[in-house]
Amino acid sequence: MSRMSGVFEKLSRDGAGAYIPYVCAGDPDSEFTFSLAAKLLDAGADIIELGIPFSDPVADGPVIQGAMNRSLQAGFKVNETFGIVESLRRKGYGQPIVLMTYANPVLRMGIQDFCSKASRSGADAILMVDMPLEESRELDSQAQAHGLDIIRLVAPSTTDVRLGEIVSRGSGFIYAVSAAGVTGARTSLPESATSLLRRVALASHIPVVLGFGISAPEHVREALRAGARGVVEGSALVSAYAPLLADRGHALEEAAKHAVAMKAATLPL
Repeated sequence: MSRMSGVFEKLSRDGAGAYIPYVCAGDPDSEFTFSLAAKLLDAGADIIELGIPFSDPVADGPVIQGAMNRSLQAGFKVNETFGIVESLRRKGYGQPIVLMTYANPVLRMGIQDFCSKASRSGADAILMVDMPLEESRELDSQAQAHGLDIIRLVAPSTTDVRLGEIVSRGSGFIYAVSAAGVTGARTSLPESATSLLRRVALASHIPVVLGFGISAPEHVREALRAGARGVVEGSALVSAYAPLLADRGHALEEAAKHAVAMKAATLPL
């Protein structure tokens, strides 16, 4: 059984959901990224989504764009991502790690090389947000050859036919986007998210998690009540610690405090 499957099986037995925080690699440097990921895992995170910064992150809102800009301006290189994963594994963290990336950094490195390095570092899955299904055969093949899950994205606008095609080629979990647009905190979950979760549950044999706009414990509870097996949080978490980066210890403590509250919302009452 893969690490990913094991996490969702255990959570299901416990009647709990997965808390999956997004961490931008290299924001503001690799050392802090490692410390942040470790702190979040210690606070109860079930899976880490480790984002590779890109200069044109079309799926991300201003908060995540800001994190990526800080990373790139500091000179972050894609290969440092694998070093962060390796460091977490050396320290004994066994939770799944998903590498979230745009296509460009992977294509520049080469799909085979990227998948090989990801696997050797100890990563578990790849989420590529801007590669159409029709163009991802090589990625699928190389990921499978290197024991990596491919996380697929679905949105409220995804037709039922397309939904079936997407979930049939996904593994690990399906990432349901709560609403059209880019990442970013929202005040409540739209009805479209609830409807999408129901549709994915009918079509998919693997867990579905909800992302985009998850920013408060009540959003977590709403998502789980609607059928999600977990949630991904990015912008709200970054907003909790980024203003405090001048005092890294304080920034890490605020991130951990935020994560504890969000994880608590995934647990049965």
